[in-house]
Amino acid sequence: MLSTYTYISPLLTDRAHLAAGIVPLVLAGFGAGALAGFLVGGRLGDVRPYATIIMAAAATTVILLAICLLSAHAVPTAALVALLGLFGLGANPVLISLAVRFAGRAPTLGSALTVSAFNLGTAAGSWTAGRALDSTLGATGPAMVGTVIAALTLIPTIAIARTRSHRQAPSTV
Repeated sequence: MLSTYTYISPLLTDRAHLAAGIVPLVLAGFGAGALAGFLVGGRLGDVRPYATIIMAAAATTVILLAICLLSAHAVPTAALVALLGLFGLGANPVLISLAVRFAGRAPTLGSALTVSAFNLGTAAGSWTAGRALDSTLGATGPAMVGTVIAALTLIPTIAIARTRSHRQAPSTV
């Protein structure tokens, strides 16, 4: 998600043909969506953490793909950027909470490693997206990179959720 956000200005101005003065408004929409995503994601994550993470990753994948496909149209692209904030960051509080929970007697280390992993992912994703921006994909390159990365996160996320649900399934003996 952040690989797309890092290079959102070229997408909005060059591809969606928004005036540069409108970009801060779109970014404010992203910020409002991110705030709501943190709040809603945290609440849902308290009840169904794995479902929340899977839903956030799946929705982010679909939104990023929609941005790739609809980025030539200003209004849908601006709305999708706000939705990207909502769903793209909604899993973060849940992921940090799970890391702290599973860290046992080292909750600070669990939290620190999670945030470090987020930062490493942001750096690697943004670097890759920058390369895609310079490719034939142009302004949609970063969104395509984000789509692939978001889709790939579903593999370990679903695997972990399935493993956890099998361990917690009640015995029918």
